Amino acid sequence: MKLVRYRKEAKYWQTEYRINGKRVRRRLPFTEASQGAEAKAFAKELYIKEYRGEIFNECKTTFREMTEAYLRDKVFKDGGKQYRLDVIYMFMGDERLDDITFKHYEALKKFLKDERGLKNQSINRYLADIRAILNLAVKQRIIKDFPPVLSLQSEKEREVRALTQEEQDTIYSVLPRYMKDPFRFAISSGWRKANLVGLKRRHLTKRPDGRYKVNFTADEMKRNKPFEHVCTQEETDIINRNLSIEHQYIFRRDERLNGAKTNHLGDFKKVIMRARKDSGIFFTWHWLRHTCATNYAKMGIQEQTMNTLMSWSPKSRMAGNYSHLREEDFLADIRQKIANRGHKVGTSGRGI
Repeated sequence: MKLVRYRKEAKYWQTEYRINGKRVRRRLPFTEASQGAEAKAFAKELYIKEYRGEIFNECKTTFREMTEAYLRDKVFKDGGKQYRLDVIYMFMGDERLDDITFKHYEALKKFLKDERGLKNQSINRYLADIRAILNLAVKQRIIKDFPPVLSLQSEKEREVRALTQEEQDTIYSVLPRYMKDPFRFAISSGWRKANLVGLKRRHLTKRPDGRYKVNFTADEMKRNKPFEHVCTQEETDIINRNLSIEHQYIFRRDERLNGAKTNHLGDFKKVIMRARKDSGIFFTWHWLRHTCATNYAKMGIQEQTMNTLMSWSPKSRMAGNYSHLREEDFLADIRQKIANRGHKVGTSGRGI
């Protein structure tokens, strides 16, 4: 293949070569047949610059298209990645890669901080997704570079604690009627908010003893693993109270509130904010899951069993965070048994 050739019919010089197996054809700024030497020298310089990555064509690939290429041959254990990408698409999904600037990053960060109330650590996961996708675009020579995606400084961890029974009763009393059963169910089951909101009739199977068994598929779980939950009698009663042939979702609003397009629970952020104000107790919905895990630990349930009940990995050390509760109750029981034995023999425990 000749590097340059003269197009007599169009009266200009043209160069043609291959970069990484891709054929490149360009029109050169020479129109006379006698300018062959100049055209050849210009074409050589053009080829070398493009080979080194100093020249890039106008990028027509959008961020969404690049993301699809990024996900195509990868398997992610992070179940929240698709959710994060859907949020990122709101700000740059249809933008061409070379049009993405700091303003897109800032708009996303402002939304996540102000509207969603996320900590910097959580926002950094969104930024890491963007960085990985744009790095792949650079590696595949689709773009030469992109504005640096800088991580935010970590914030102090927020308070997380279990609710006392008195606090549970107080919060329950101020919740709207359609949120009372989901509140009790969340404390009893320890489910994440997404699973509680997404619970449908198709997830339910009736056991011979009359209680329900619930099965979620892998793509419905944060850990990306199937999950099976056998309901207690209390949880079964709650489901029966809310079960409807007309609706697929178990927990629902009675009517479409605040302009909502559906009648299932959706994002009940405003309900939580109102309950905090009316009860005078600050809490988050995730605290209900923490309360359930705390109750399991106080009951003496072992770590592997807790991992199964809470849908944690079998290798997870999360249950270990509650081990001190199990030990405290164990020691308290031992001390009480010693005291009781001492009273029986009239020694108040001395000499035992």
